Amino acid sequence: MTAGPAIWLQPALLATLALRVAAGEADAPWLVLGALIAPLVALLAPARRPPAPGPVTATAAAAAVVALLAVNFLLAADTATLLGGAPWQGVILAAALAVLAPLSPARRLGASALVLGLVALVLPLGAVALVTATAPWTAWSRGGLRPALTFAPGSAWVHDGERFPRPARLTFAEGQRVTALTAGVYRVVERDAAPPTVRDWRLASGETLTLRPGDELSVGAGARLRFEAGRRVPGAPASGVAWADAPARGPGMLPAALGGLITLGGGALALVPGVARRGSPAVPAPVLLLAGIIAAAGWGVYAAAAASDMTLSGSLPVPWLRLPPLALGPRTGAPLATVAVAGMGLLLVSATVALRWRLAAAARPEPTLWVTAVVVAAALTAWPVDPWRLLTLGLGLAAALWMPSLLATSRAGGATGSIVGGAVFVALAAVPALAPIPSSPTWLEVLTRYPALVALPLGWAAARAVDGAAGDEPRRSPHGGSGA
Repeated sequence: MTAGPAIWLQPALLATLALRVAAGEADAPWLVLGALIAPLVALLAPARRPPAPGPVTATAAAAAVVALLAVNFLLAADTATLLGGAPWQGVILAAALAVLAPLSPARRLGASALVLGLVALVLPLGAVALVTATAPWTAWSRGGLRPALTFAPGSAWVHDGERFPRPARLTFAEGQRVTALTAGVYRVVERDAAPPTVRDWRLASGETLTLRPGDELSVGAGARLRFEAGRRVPGAPASGVAWADAPARGPGMLPAALGGLITLGGGALALVPGVARRGSPAVPAPVLLLAGIIAAAGWGVYAAAAASDMTLSGSLPVPWLRLPPLALGPRTGAPLATVAVAGMGLLLVSATVALRWRLAAAARPEPTLWVTAVVVAAALTAWPVDPWRLLTLGLGLAAALWMPSLLATSRAGGATGSIVGGAVFVALAAVPALAPIPSSPTWLEVLTRYPALVALPLGWAAARAVDGAAGDEPRRSPHGGSGA
């Protein structure tokens, strides 16, 4: 009953939604809506017949699971960095949980971890709302009334500086002096002339850079910087109004919104098992999904209202770690931030238990396959990958490679659909790495960002074509009979 919510309510998905809401991304409302509707549709959709395990199905399932595990491990690496540790320490801890939790003999471990994790996630958020006497819609209104998003005098970025857990590129809307608190090479792209001038500055700890409007500063992973109070936050919306109602949030973003919805919907249909229609109605599953997605959006709203610079580092767990101490004070907020981190760990446990079960059903139940998937996912964190990009790739792989085999009525149709969908998906996803995308054709940028937008329909069409040629012969399960 809770396998579907456990798979969907992964800490990485909730963290990326919260971060995108806090950053005022134009597609944030669409993504929150899609993240809520997609698993509900998957739960209520007619039961998809599981394909007989085979090389194509196993490859599709393993690729999707590895990508989803990797983005959760990136969240653990960010958490370790913000807590003063090394990224690899967070990855090792998360990987150990991912290996051991599904192998635990304790029954209903995943369900218990899911419920406790959601409680731990909602509790600090409720404390912030109660102590500050601020409803979510009030926090949204206050955030939208700010004339400019600037560094507050009491911000940690102004006093002690903050750390960037992964490489970042900052664009400055106004000039300011930035102090490097870690020695290293900092690249500045000056765009006040054509062509732009690129300069590499080797700075010792305590040295400063003077940036002008339009300059871009590239920051390496682990770098720590200090900014000037009262100056605009690099990369942030121009004002609270632009945060709450981004100018790009209009008809022009419809292709990107559709791509995000198709990716989320296809990934949910592939990953989230339907609820059995017999017996008592499974009310807890929709309730858990509703609580998790709304809580993620709430964290983003309160984080943005509390500090304009909350999302500057792009670190996934920033709202959960920084919001409680900032809103409630260190004495009360620090323990609640610890509760939120514990909630992330519990949600990781529940997600890995459910993902292991899905992988075993689609491929093989041997523990070695699961351990291999965890090891490969941990290795992927060594590359500087954008978490949202990796998450959409994981869900898109599930949609493009896995869904055709679930929708097909024959083994040949399922295999063909998965191959076609997978080939189209990989080809589109690889375009940015092979050649730069021109700025004019928006449709090409959308297809490379959300390859499932085309790969899923083509894979489904190929599966149906082969099914029709084969006369819709029912596929056989490995135990005999039709694959019901």
